[in-house]
Amino acid sequence: MIRKLCFSLCILGLGSVLQAEKVNLSIYASRFDSIPIGVVDFKAKSKVRLSEQEPWKIIANDFDLCGRFHVVCRPVFDSAVFAAEGAGFYVGGEYAVAENGVAFTCFVCDIATGEKLFTKEYQGDGASVRQLAHCFSNELYELLFGERGMFTSHILYIAADGGGKNVVIMDYDGGNRRQITKGKIFNLFPVFTGPSAMLWTSYLKGKPDIYKGSIIDGKGTVFIASRGIQVSPAFSAIDGSVAYASSRGGSLDIYTCALDGSGTKQLTIGGGVETAPCWSPSGYQIAYTSDRPGIPQIYIMDADGANQRRITHKSKYSDSPAWSPHGDLIAFTSMRDDGKLDIWTVSPEGTNEMQVTDLPGFHEYPVWSPDGSLIGFITRSGGKSDFYVMKPDGSHVRQVTSCGDVQMPDWGN
Repeated sequence: MIRKLCFSLCILGLGSVLQAEKVNLSIYASRFDSIPIGVVDFKAKSKVRLSEQEPWKIIANDFDLCGRFHVVCRPVFDSAVFAAEGAGFYVGGEYAVAENGVAFTCFVCDIATGEKLFTKEYQGDGASVRQLAHCFSNELYELLFGERGMFTSHILYIAADGGGKNVVIMDYDGGNRRQITKGKIFNLFPVFTGPSAMLWTSYLKGKPDIYKGSIIDGKGTVFIASRGIQVSPAFSAIDGSVAYASSRGGSLDIYTCALDGSGTKQLTIGGGVETAPCWSPSGYQIAYTSDRPGIPQIYIMDADGANQRRITHKSKYSDSPAWSPHGDLIAFTSMRDDGKLDIWTVSPEGTNEMQVTDLPGFHEYPVWSPDGSLIGFITRSGGKSDFYVMKPDGSHVRQVTSCGDVQMPDWGN
């Protein structure tokens, strides 16, 4: 896919003819586990300079977080530094601040020749600079790898707010945090059902029920309620089905229904406490947590409840399964004998069960980036909980937030 860039740039006319001896990206990229790329501070074309939301810093952070680049940042172009780091091209740009907003140009240049290989212009108000910079990162990422990037994705999570817990949304990199629900009510387990809609569990009426509502204004209505408790909603983008845990039948079991609440079906029946359902990317299977063996473990079943089977066996506690968008791995929280929580992964067949975090603190609530390249998770340490990301093998760990109050994340487009 890397070699497509050489042809795409010529076809699209985004620079003069790209000579193989100048930048042969397929050969260049094959030399590295992560591609070296330079990023240079953008030049100001107006007297007013940006002091925050600088697009070049956002772009550099995008490439660092995603784990597929080795990012070399310099305030000005420095061919010697870039060459020493093995970088063959760099991102630069210029911007102008005016009363009606910010206009900026991003370009990708061959370090050896200075030739511009790709150029893109953006314009918007000050509040949109971050989003536009993420858009450029996505475009370059797709041009390089032939895959959509994750840089415009968002994360829902729970944060304490006075006497309650509320749903908050942020950009995938921790920026643009905005509280969605209000009040001293306990809200839990938020999940995306679309770009502007979500499900979550709320204690608005004194006990946990599942609500459906707007990410824009936080308004919602009861979606699933009974005399029992309703928790842990999960949404399948394949057919709009919802899986959740309910005690309406006495014990906590897994149910499914349509997004309009119709077609309710009970999938597990009295085998123990079953909760935390998670859809496979195909929509044909559901992973979930069950304590039917006497300790919580991860199970899988077909979407109609058939073929229920245990897939984790190595620890005394496993919970919060999260299925990779590629379908090949399930991440989950596991407790060691000493009580420490870590993120593990296992195949849907129950093979290759392994620990992937090896850091101080307690690590839980794994989620996958929409492209499947990263696992996000919560680290609790010193009374604080923050969002981190890593590659599926546990490498390239990066701390995303530092607010100290991030819980129960869901990563959506």
